[in-house]
Amino acid sequence: MSTFFKTTAAVPKNADFHENRYHSIQTLRGMAAIFVILEHIRFLNCGAFGVDIFFCISGFMIMLATHRDTRFFLRKRLIRILPLYYIMTLFTWTVLVLFPGMFEQTTPQPVFLIKSLLFIPFDIGGGVLQPLMRIGWTVNCEMFFYLLFFISFHISHRFRGLICGGFLGALTAFNYLLPVSFAPLSFYGNPIMLEFLLGILCYYAARGIYRLHSRGRLPGFLAPLCALAALLLFCVLLFTKENINILGFRRVFLWGIPGFMLVLCFFVFGLKWKMPAWSVKLGDMSYSIYLIHYYPVMFLDRMVFDFSVCSPYALAGAAVSVLICLLCSFVSWLLVEKRLTGFLKKIFLSC
Repeated sequence: MSTFFKTTAAVPKNADFHENRYHSIQTLRGMAAIFVILEHIRFLNCGAFGVDIFFCISGFMIMLATHRDTRFFLRKRLIRILPLYYIMTLFTWTVLVLFPGMFEQTTPQPVFLIKSLLFIPFDIGGGVLQPLMRIGWTVNCEMFFYLLFFISFHISHRFRGLICGGFLGALTAFNYLLPVSFAPLSFYGNPIMLEFLLGILCYYAARGIYRLHSRGRLPGFLAPLCALAALLLFCVLLFTKENINILGFRRVFLWGIPGFMLVLCFFVFGLKWKMPAWSVKLGDMSYSIYLIHYYPVMFLDRMVFDFSVCSPYALAGAAVSVLICLLCSFVSWLLVEKRLTGFLKKIFLSC
């Protein structure tokens, strides 16, 4: 058990803030991915806020990664995001063509596939703006954030966060103030995009905290206090589930701000404590977990277990579902995220 709760400093005090790998943030990313799995197990339905944590972490990490080097920024992001997203989108399209009865809302129209691959929002059915692979809507948000950030640091590298935040705020304002409805604006101008701005703000806060840490002025009691605060924040996120609309300002306040605070809490106690290796590995696999988990969970729900009500059988099924999702995600991480993207990096980042 001691390996899980080491109290030696995980981040050296004399290291540069931008050169460190913050294992605690990666652990939080892995936890967020697990919560998203639990969201799609129907009788649990309790982890949609994992997406909000993802967005806050993205804002933080993009600011961190571009402090010194912005070369190949879009190429790196595309190589990181596109292979698995395209694989899962094409898989969804194939299943939709072969087994259309498995899908309640959408149809295999070629234009839907093209728009999904190009991150163009469209009505998938019932007034819902999502790509063919419905959980891929968050990937669409991430890609648009990367585009805005790319434009921002070309305007001013120093003020890239401020400029990007201005873009996000302006889009949200236009979405609510313009009298006409336009699908891309409605999608990318949704207030949930402001959670990337919360992540950018988290970067500045964490940088200030790290300065105190590097000078030995960070109080020792702050790490356990932040760990307790993180536990309470997770409870807040769980208990506010019924008060959340799917998208909108309420979500930003009730889930985005706690997500921002969670990132800071994990950052602080990660300065003092080492994270268990398995939790960091979950964070490494989080993208695969997010994109892959939906189909194993849905298959087991329909064909093997009944997740409509809580029962001993359903609880056992939930455990099996999580295990299978993690195994599939590990294979995806190894083959796609490590090997395929590594191969693509050699081709497109060598010049």
